[in-house]
Amino acid sequence: MDWREFLFNFRPETGSVSWAERWRSSLTAALAIAVTVGVSYWLLSAPPFVVAAVGASSVLIFALPASPLAQPWSVFGSYVISAAIGVIVARFVPTLPLASGLAVGGAILVMMSLRCLHPPAGAVALFAVIGGEPVRSLGFQYVLSPVAANALLLVALGLAINNLVPGRRYPRLHPEINPHQVRDPEPLSRFGLQHEELRAVIEEYGRPLYISGEELDEIMQIAERRHRRRRYGDLICANIMSRDVVSVRTDTTLLDAWRLMRRHRLTMLVVVDTLNRVEGVVTLEGFIHGAKASTPASLRRRLYQLLRFPLGRNQGVASIMVRTSLRATPDTHIVDLVPAMTRGLHQVPVVDESNRLQGIVTQSDLVAALYHGCLGKA
Repeated sequence: MDWREFLFNFRPETGSVSWAERWRSSLTAALAIAVTVGVSYWLLSAPPFVVAAVGASSVLIFALPASPLAQPWSVFGSYVISAAIGVIVARFVPTLPLASGLAVGGAILVMMSLRCLHPPAGAVALFAVIGGEPVRSLGFQYVLSPVAANALLLVALGLAINNLVPGRRYPRLHPEINPHQVRDPEPLSRFGLQHEELRAVIEEYGRPLYISGEELDEIMQIAERRHRRRRYGDLICANIMSRDVVSVRTDTTLLDAWRLMRRHRLTMLVVVDTLNRVEGVVTLEGFIHGAKASTPASLRRRLYQLLRFPLGRNQGVASIMVRTSLRATPDTHIVDLVPAMTRGLHQVPVVDESNRLQGIVTQSDLVAALYHGCLGKA
């Protein structure tokens, strides 16, 4: 490696974070720190009111909220553990340099063992050693105030603020289990790199990662989706959708909607308003829930009552309608519909920019398109 290649490695990687996300991260962190410092100064009885590590923690919680290093247990657990280790080391090791190293090193060992690694907590342990007599005199009270109080407040603000920001979820979601409660993985998970295999790869890698296995799994899914788009070319919903859609209005009676479903052998009807804008869907499952049968034997009778009695006649489909947000546009690539279809959704409405119904893509439409697409690539 020559000197130019060596210096080239010091350049920052190409950024892919939008300016909107940068502003969201900075403003939410600023708000959280302002509240943390203000509330701590107001509630805590004696200084120090705030540990400086909360500034570093706010970077992770509000700029990288999906990182394993930023999760609630990582923040709170690491703060309390590191503070306790720092207090113990400061009490029994008189040499400042040695105590500083042991406090931080011990904190890292325990954090990694308890799966709550959080880098700013190293400063919490160090501050217990080098904070001077005011911190040393607190003893184990330092663990509770300010450390545990600061961590608890910062995590609470992370939960409140991050979940108000569009596109964010805090804490991060764990992989969904099979909704059918069986051991078989979901259909899409049976092909390509499975989650268990990815977890094994991460364990074999053996070094800490800045992102979770779930995030890597999601990245792999995005990469596979891009590959499938390239494989099937420009095959979009407009090419495969059914345009003669059987739909109902919100004031259509349950009996009329039921007759339409029986006549056309459908399991779902799209509900539209007077301008043909999609309001939601009515499903066979919705009728079953609406019947409120307590036993399978009573389902037929309860469904008959729902449809035939005056209450059922005058009750519109809005009473059992599901306001689904899953819709496609005519230029949506068909592979983007595969995840929803494999999870049990039978039809997806296709709408224009004004949410007006243009057509519908059924499981049959999708299977036929994928089948012919495979034949064309064979």
